[in-house]
Order: sequence, then C-alpha cells, then structure tokens
Amino acid sequence: MPSPELIAAFDAANERHTAAVAEFVPLLIEMALATVADVLPGADALETDGEMNEDWAFTLRIQRVVDVHGDLLYDAGVGHDDSEVESTIDDVGVDYLDLLLDLTGENYLGRKTISRVDASGS
Repeated sequence: MPSPELIAAFDAANERHTAAVAEFVPLLIEMALATVADVLPGADALETDGEMNEDWAFTLRIQRVVDVHGDLLYDAGVGHDDSEVESTIDDVGVDYLDLLLDLTGENYLGRKTISRVDASGS
C-alpha cells in the first residue's frame, strides 16, 4: 500500500495535471482555429473525425471548415485549389488536433465539431 505522503503527492500532481489540461485544451482549439483562419478567413468551426489509424495511433483530422453562418469554406472530400490551405489543414491536424485528442482521451473520437465556443470554455 502506498504511504499517505505518496498518495498526497500523487493527488496533488493529478490536480495540477487536470488544471493544466483544462487551461491547455481551449488554447489548442483557439490555435487550431486561428491557424486555419489565416488561410480560410472567417473559419469558425472545424468538423473533425477522430479515429485510430492503421498504426494504432489516434488521429484527429479536419473534414470540413465552416464560417459563423455555417457556410462551407473547406471540404476534405473535395480538397482545395490552394496548396497552402491543404498544407495548413494537414499541419493543424498534426500540430494541434492530435495533441487535443491525446489530452482529452475519447472526447473527440468520431465525428465532432470544434468551434470558438469550445475555445472559450463555454
């Protein structure tokens, strides 16, 4: 059985971790949205698909990007004529969304919509 001191240290570290994740997740979402908005002005929500890939790694990829009115700015099934948009969409998946999935467990697996509301913590 762990000592009371070890249990207390574990509990304190777990509380700090939980608080850090709660602070970090909205920042990841805002970074993802801001980065996409650099190449798709007006981007307000990312429709994503989170899954385990063939290498048994969890991935979260953008399928569609919409503006505040729900108008489609990007669709992965169609692609985009601008290679910078395609590159940015790919980079956001690897740089921000995979980490978001790692930090939140199963919260973003499957089809989800990530929006500015999620980033504000509301």
